[in-house]
Amino acid sequence: MAYIYSVTITNHASHSDYFMVYQNDPTSWSPNALALAWFAKYSNPAPNATVKFSWVIDWGFSWGETGELKEGVNFEASDFVMSSPDKNQITLDYNGAYDFTEQQKGPDPSRLYLRQTGSIPIKSQASVGVTMSGSTVYATQARPNTNLTFSPKPSYYLAYGSYIPGQVIDVSSINNPLKLEYPTGIYSLSTTLNADNSWSTPTLLAQKNAQFLEARSQNPKALWTDR
Repeated sequence: MAYIYSVTITNHASHSDYFMVYQNDPTSWSPNALALAWFAKYSNPAPNATVKFSWVIDWGFSWGETGELKEGVNFEASDFVMSSPDKNQITLDYNGAYDFTEQQKGPDPSRLYLRQTGSIPIKSQASVGVTMSGSTVYATQARPNTNLTFSPKPSYYLAYGSYIPGQVIDVSSINNPLKLEYPTGIYSLSTTLNADNSWSTPTLLAQKNAQFLEARSQNPKALWTDR
């Protein structure tokens, strides 16, 4: 069963911009891999303005014709293939066009394996990526005769700034990110971005519900925003 993780953000920032969720360990994919803006949504601040991101932990492979993969460029997948424990290895080939082939079971079902044939151009215009919940998390330049192994250990971060979905980012330069930590058995968090660019401590949905019921007990007309 795939559990649905989510984070809901109330936007009390001093300006409009993008909320972004990303993961920050690209070298677990490849020494030259880069992180992407995994999810991003534009938001205008207001007293009751909220943005919600949801995802499941299901891994896959992607490739896209990015040209040179560098910070700031956009990765847009040309193909995306889901992985499973018995189909966790795939091959990228080139015959005038890039193509995923030979999806099969890899040596270790807990890892992802991506093989690249000798037909991949030396100065490849493509990049390969690893995906989660249908969006690419990390990407690296495609290279001939190169095998990549990925050991999934997802960790999630939230940021606010000028990001678009799929943008290559430098995780070390992101301003004031918030780490999203989900206790065992908990899949929903809430937080607020304040006007001074600080984050409120993430709270569990159950806590939010309890606060609302307490507010309703004091005032039958209380709204969710009064909690």
